Amino acid sequence: MIVSCGPCKGTGLILEQTCDLCGGDGKINLTDPAFRCIKIGQLDLLRGQVWSALLTPDGVFRSYLVLECLDPTEYNALTDAQKDGVKVFLMCGLVDLNDGKAGKVRFWNWFGAESTTVASLTALIGE
Repeated sequence: MIVSCGPCKGTGLILEQTCDLCGGDGKINLTDPAFRCIKIGQLDLLRGQVWSALLTPDGVFRSYLVLECLDPTEYNALTDAQKDGVKVFLMCGLVDLNDGKAGKVRFWNWFGAESTTVASLTALIGE
């Protein structure tokens, strides 16, 4: 299982120095037998990342990440019912943006395939 490195936040650098935990890759392969977590603080950060990765499958995103993708002007142009629908998805805590799932289908229908919001959501899915 590959997770983003917590201490460097996936950049590979801490204070312009190569991250000791990931070796500058920004990613950690938890199944790599050579992987060793030496520092207690890093172990605590990694433990949280492991649980997050295990509990959040691919294509499912925390609501705060989806919220950051919403274009305010496009959101304001939605009907009241559509705005309520967006709120319901965000209140769930996690939003499934996999093909065919309600989250993706409705966001694409409500905002339109050519919208800034959908472009941002597509970029989020591709990360």
